[in-house]
Amino acid sequence: MVTASRVQLTVLRGRDDECRAVRSLLDGMTNAGGALLLRGEPGSGRTALLGYAHRHAESRCTVLAGSGLAEEAALPYAGLQRLVDPVLDRAAALPGEQRQLLRRALGGESCPADRQLTLSMAVLGLLAAAARDRPLLATMDDIDRGDPQTAQVLAFVARRLRHLPLAVLLTADVTANLDGIPAHRLRALTEHESGVVLTDRLDRLTEREGGDRLPDRPAASALTALATIGGGNPQALVDVAEVLTAGQWRGEESLPAAPPADGALGRSYRARLDRLPPETRRVLLLAALDEDGEPGTVIRAAAAAGAEVEALAPAEVAGLVRVEQRGVTFPQPLLRTMIAASAPLAERRAAHRL
Repeated sequence: MVTASRVQLTVLRGRDDECRAVRSLLDGMTNAGGALLLRGEPGSGRTALLGYAHRHAESRCTVLAGSGLAEEAALPYAGLQRLVDPVLDRAAALPGEQRQLLRRALGGESCPADRQLTLSMAVLGLLAAAARDRPLLATMDDIDRGDPQTAQVLAFVARRLRHLPLAVLLTADVTANLDGIPAHRLRALTEHESGVVLTDRLDRLTEREGGDRLPDRPAASALTALATIGGGNPQALVDVAEVLTAGQWRGEESLPAAPPADGALGRSYRARLDRLPPETRRVLLLAALDEDGEPGTVIRAAAAAGAEVEALAPAEVAGLVRVEQRGVTFPQPLLRTMIAASAPLAERRAAHRL
């Protein structure tokens, strides 16, 4: 459960529409509940928007916060258990059958398919009971990364909040979709918005380092180039800003070609890539390096490496690529760059030769 604090609302550059949608959801929950799904690529600001929602809601309602964990994706209802644990004492208000089924499911027992409706109604009843004294906001970050049973139950709940003082706010990757729940896709930042993010970051770095090393303002040429490198991704912009020298900020030295592989965004992508089979990762690197996009090129390179382009199937299921007759495409533009940047040098050289 998230408790109140005195932290000021953080300005989220380029996310005015999303912040308005969050405020509208929270402002209307007293009279009629609602739900919202925020979809975006890694680093686009989904988690930051949840933090904004928590801070905006903390003075007026109870907040339950959870996140989908890939490490627990094989554990049914693991995400749900972490989310509702702070209000589980309210289960006493549920009908006996619902209460018993809920406790068994959260205790690690499976729920039969013909009892899914009863379990989902139990979760809805539990949250409604917790909201009787004070409106309640329930959030789940990266709902698509955790166990599918939690996602199924929370989607059921989110579609049934019309007359309850409840709001459900979820985040997921761009490829995720939950039918019946209003969704908002986070767009890429414009060049101007990217420049503002970079300038903000420089100000923070200057404060942190005492202002002795860094310039007061970045060069306009550097901002334009960095906006392109960041691809409109807020986290990519922050990551690259962290590794720039004073000369790079001034436009006097050449800039990096990509965000750092060991930055927050790079680690996020690498965690997703590490869950793929080794052969899939090898072919994915070949596809990332093939900038011409000719289907035959990747097929021949994969064959030379003793693999087949069909090895990309797990990556396609994960939403990382689309494999079509005209070639392999990357729905998330920065992913191609991050795949190449995060690969060990020897593997990258071998893939270039292939």
